[in-house]
Amino acid sequence: MESTLLTNIADAYASLQEYLFANLVAPVLYQLDLMAWAEDAFDGMDWFLFGCIQIFLIMVIFRTWEKLAPAESQGPTIKAYKADIFYTLFHRLGIFHGLIFIALSGFFFEIDSVLHDFRFARLNVESWYPSITSIPLISFCIYFVLLDFVEYLYHRASHVFNWWWQLHALHHSQTVMTAWSDDRNHILDDIMHALVFSFFALLFGVSPSQFILLVVLSQLIQSWQHANIKVDLGIFKYVLVSPMFHRLHHAVGYGHEAKGKPGVLGGCNFGVLFPWWDMLLNTAIFSKEVHPTGVRNLSLSHHIMLQQWQSFKHAARELFSRH
Repeated sequence: MESTLLTNIADAYASLQEYLFANLVAPVLYQLDLMAWAEDAFDGMDWFLFGCIQIFLIMVIFRTWEKLAPAESQGPTIKAYKADIFYTLFHRLGIFHGLIFIALSGFFFEIDSVLHDFRFARLNVESWYPSITSIPLISFCIYFVLLDFVEYLYHRASHVFNWWWQLHALHHSQTVMTAWSDDRNHILDDIMHALVFSFFALLFGVSPSQFILLVVLSQLIQSWQHANIKVDLGIFKYVLVSPMFHRLHHAVGYGHEAKGKPGVLGGCNFGVLFPWWDMLLNTAIFSKEVHPTGVRNLSLSHHIMLQQWQSFKHAARELFSRH
């Protein structure tokens, strides 16, 4: 019964993808004389369709949940998070990933060639214990954990270097946290993250189909983590980063400052999906208290382009003032 349901869902998804490509995408490519990109465009539609599903879930499930169990009372403050909605649409509907693919596909092809020439053995989880790790769900979960550790290190590094923090501070500057807040990032930080994440996925041997699912599932969980939701996971708070755990990472005086040293970079709760790395490396704080979010002494415009410019200017000033 369950297998039949999944098969029907997969068939419906494939039919929708083929219909949209044949009736919308292919005619545009033909008119623009870009049919050489047809195969890549067809594969890229996965980002768009999965993004539509994510946005639907954010609007219907997460935003409703925020109204039913809010961590803080926010009121009608759409002006404060209107830019966050744009960032989410830009990232989830495949626009960012499409641009990254076009700009960096040659670069990653060269890296792949170099790794092959040096006979570098990728982790290829599937070959560890073939009878077990070759099972797609098992290998997917292992890659998920490995890449989450990379995410923890990347995230923590963005809180260590002052120039990098000035870019990442845009993400932390939101004082009205909602399910739209996850993609509120500086474009340079996004590009660096895409480079690092894709490189390690390539290094680990993640297949393209698994890569898309890894990114999409991770994005959806992170949208939930940024939501204005007060929820107690009980013992499962040690299994998955919850909105309360991540909210403390965004809290003024907690998430971006060393304990007891205002203005000194540090923080807590850097885990992206799993709190294990914070627990192992002594950066975890579990609290049921709700703290205001934002960055001390930082006020950015609500306008997207101004936000990007202000953060870039702060990062450049910090970088060049030291040289």
